[in-house]
Amino acid sequence: MSKFKLPDLGEGLAEAEISAWFVSIGDHVVVDQPLVAMETDKAVVDVPSPQAGQISGLFGDVGDIIATGAVLVEFAGDSELGASAEAGKNEDSGTVVGDIEVGDKTVKEEAIQVKAGGARLKATPAVRALARKHDIDLSVVTPSGANGTITKSDIERVAALLKQVGPLEKLTGPRRSMALNMAQAGGEVVPATVFDDADISDWHDRTEPMLRLLRAMVVACQAEPALNAWYDSHAVGRRLLAQVDIGVAVDSEQGLFVPVLRNAQTLDAAQLKNSLAELIELTR
Repeated sequence: MSKFKLPDLGEGLAEAEISAWFVSIGDHVVVDQPLVAMETDKAVVDVPSPQAGQISGLFGDVGDIIATGAVLVEFAGDSELGASAEAGKNEDSGTVVGDIEVGDKTVKEEAIQVKAGGARLKATPAVRALARKHDIDLSVVTPSGANGTITKSDIERVAALLKQVGPLEKLTGPRRSMALNMAQAGGEVVPATVFDDADISDWHDRTEPMLRLLRAMVVACQAEPALNAWYDSHAVGRRLLAQVDIGVAVDSEQGLFVPVLRNAQTLDAAQLKNSLAELIELTR
């Protein structure tokens, strides 16, 4: 048996979602044949087979989130390694998925649930089994037992609450990425909103106010660099940016998205208009 692990799909992404399987257990595949489509917050990537042989195991269903480096596919015992896998042992293949790891054995490790703050969750095996039965994540349960132990009554209380709010609809793809990024930003940066009035009486041509506002934002960021900065939570400081990227809210059939207009400070009026139109069209 040999195991194929999910490779890095680009830019150091920690995980990806299974979008579609192209193979089934028992199928015979050749080198570079697409095995599975994996969706990240940036793109859907077809992951090719590193070897020829017979599929003996698939680790995950459509919609599952797989960590980079986790076992994805198992090949039957006498499968032949392809040239790309052999080359990948010594150097980067230069493909979109980078190095492909193939091994003869894997080590199974039990996951340890922890709270967001890093403390290990305390619960007996019986309580953990009850949580699995009700599909409850222990990290969302407030413990009432001694020394922060989650009890049976805690699980039953959360189960009763979940019945009132209905079934869980998991977020996938871009929506999942947006939710994670917004939660991270909300936890690290204090949100603030400023309202003010602007005198636009000098705008004799009142057409295309969006473009005028975008250009005004660029000028404002250049005049007051603190408006355009990153907060570094590790160093507890800020990094001022010369590049002006502006998020533009776009309504689409899938909901409201905020694509980013990059390098707005380099665009003249005509370029800004064309770039904005292209951005809106791609989003919708």
